[in-house]
Amino acid sequence: MKKLLIILSMTLLFVIHACKEKEPYKNPKLAIDDRVEDLLKRMTLDEKLSLLSGDTTGFDTKAISRLGVPAIHITDGPLGVRWERSTSFPAGVAMAATWDTLLIKEVGVAMALETRAKGRDYLLGPCVCIHRMPLGGRNFESYSEDPYLASRMAVNWVKGLQSQKVISSVKHYATNDQEWERNDYDVIVDERTLREIHLAPFEAAVKEAGAWTVMAAYNLQNGQHCTENYHLIKDILKGEWGFKGFVVSDWVSVYSTVNAANAGLDLEMPVGAFFTPDSIKKYLNLGLISNETIDDKVRRILTVAFSAGLFDKRNPVDTMILHSKEHKELELKVATEAITLLKNENNILPVDIKKYKTIAVIGPNAKYVATGGGGSSFVSPYYSVSPYEGLKNRFGNSAKILYATGDSIPRPTLNPINSEFLLTPDKKENGLRAEYFGNNNLEGQPILKRIDKQVNWDFGVGSPDPK
Repeated sequence: MKKLLIILSMTLLFVIHACKEKEPYKNPKLAIDDRVEDLLKRMTLDEKLSLLSGDTTGFDTKAISRLGVPAIHITDGPLGVRWERSTSFPAGVAMAATWDTLLIKEVGVAMALETRAKGRDYLLGPCVCIHRMPLGGRNFESYSEDPYLASRMAVNWVKGLQSQKVISSVKHYATNDQEWERNDYDVIVDERTLREIHLAPFEAAVKEAGAWTVMAAYNLQNGQHCTENYHLIKDILKGEWGFKGFVVSDWVSVYSTVNAANAGLDLEMPVGAFFTPDSIKKYLNLGLISNETIDDKVRRILTVAFSAGLFDKRNPVDTMILHSKEHKELELKVATEAITLLKNENNILPVDIKKYKTIAVIGPNAKYVATGGGGSSFVSPYYSVSPYEGLKNRFGNSAKILYATGDSIPRPTLNPINSEFLLTPDKKENGLRAEYFGNNNLEGQPILKRIDKQVNWDFGVGSPDPK
């Protein structure tokens, strides 16, 4: 009897295992669309809504353990993998200055391998914003003022990255060409200029390279924020261009629930502020957002996850690729090809060490290694060599290398006023009585009251309080 029970138990386990194996979405041999539809119909509403915003890490989507839906692990780019240390590739303007599309495709492949070596699935790039003004704070990481050149770079970067099953995010959609007041400035642009100049790189990346995601920008365009801009997302991107991937917000760039959801934004990052389950359910019940809209968003996110092979077993990437000779040589080749010589009076270059015994190096960046322009595209390399060090290494004792800072780059700092100089209205406590509101017009009752010991509103990507 005991043997019979053991046999029956084992048989039951085999049956259960076989049933699980029959779930179509787990079968890598089936078409992605079929796998997505099978998984979608198995999900509860809460599970669907959980996929529409990031988790508490700020760089992951949420996993669904019941169904084996993996989190998508994201990292900044597009000049290298901004996750601890990795290869720092040349700036986007330098990549474009090579005029070499095949070389940029190699860069995309290299970045993809390093992304996977870091255990990430999704590299935020390329940045294809047009250089409309010289003071644009992120001009260095995008390509050009020329939409055709930017398009060719974008297409090949995306092709290289996604060839290794790493998700790209073409950004920032659209007309995002300054950092100052980036959440509030409104770009007024006519339709022809929009399409021929600003949208050209995005269109090429979507139609030619099959980009899996597009990142919506912070700013407004013609009166609507880009994350809830019906014309940009619903009409053009998903309508005319037939984009099948998902639209992700730039970090903390969502301003509403209903408009953003219905305009076509699919994923709010870094966390849910407007795409929370409670908020979306509220508008579902009011009939202002439809279940079909939610399903479309989830379908797009799942399609990208399946396309990147996140549901299937993937061959691990050797982490030694991060220190590889090949990537160092590739980085150097891009930097070398990017150099543009405008004038060479008296044929001084290349330097003839037999003729010139003293070399003057002038400028604040000569001894400081500027491996990036800062922000989300800044990469921390494993090592770096400054121009001054490079010349010393190249010429050794055969030439005298002189250095002067020249005109220094100011690095201003702002320090909060000490609390001893601040008093509450009753003058009994150091600090200021603060009231925080949930709207820009300071209307209604404050949602938070407290004494702030200092005037320091640098909250990073957060806010004064979780509320």
